[in-house]
Amino acid sequence: MFGDRTFFVPKSVSEKEWWTMKAIDFSGFDQAHEKWLNQHLKARKGERRDRLRRGHSHGEILFLREVWWPLFGNFDNLHPEYEIVDWRGAPCYLDFVWLAGIHRFNIDVKGYGPHVQQTDRTKYSRELMRELYLQTLGYRNISIPYDTLNHEPQLIRSMMKNLLQPYLATNQEKANVSKIESNLLNYIRQQSTAIYPYKVAKEVGIHEKTAIKYLRKLSLVGKIKAISNGSRVCRYIYNQSMLDRN
Repeated sequence: MFGDRTFFVPKSVSEKEWWTMKAIDFSGFDQAHEKWLNQHLKARKGERRDRLRRGHSHGEILFLREVWWPLFGNFDNLHPEYEIVDWRGAPCYLDFVWLAGIHRFNIDVKGYGPHVQQTDRTKYSRELMRELYLQTLGYRNISIPYDTLNHEPQLIRSMMKNLLQPYLATNQEKANVSKIESNLLNYIRQQSTAIYPYKVAKEVGIHEKTAIKYLRKLSLVGKIKAISNGSRVCRYIYNQSMLDRN
């Protein structure tokens, strides 16, 4: 859909970070996006469903592919064309809402035409009032300029990474893994090289067989990566996302 892209390196992104970003793997995006979108379509009816079909278009998909997918690798807790009732009692649809535990983020992809050229005083006032109202509801507003997203997606990724990183790993891992798994993840994350199960077990204070059981489970869900010696898995290493990188 997007084809080959030419990337422009912004001055605010370091050379080291830029080369890391160039190696982004977009494989799996199309399939995951289609599955995620269909799940939301099936869960909606009437205008809410029609709005999702109309509103989730090029700019929103570009944001997901170039920014969200490289950072997260999934669409967990991300809701497209999210409906709220505004301060006037009228329905209002947000491009994306990310529900990170007790935290709520409104992410809006803004094009120059609809938000500047084609606006007037009334529309401009309503847009600002909407953002103000969302803040009273506890949302944090994130505005994404479409032109920058289109020409310098790595700059948006860098800023989004810094903004969202504090809200990600702790909330998700506490909700999705057991205490043993959490301890294993915390230890493996701190290691710079692949670790043998017996060493992990010793450091965490559990039996080696128990460690192997949970390491396999964490590997299956993509939290860690299993490394084999050709015939069997012998070591594990933390599977970093871009949000984990310094």
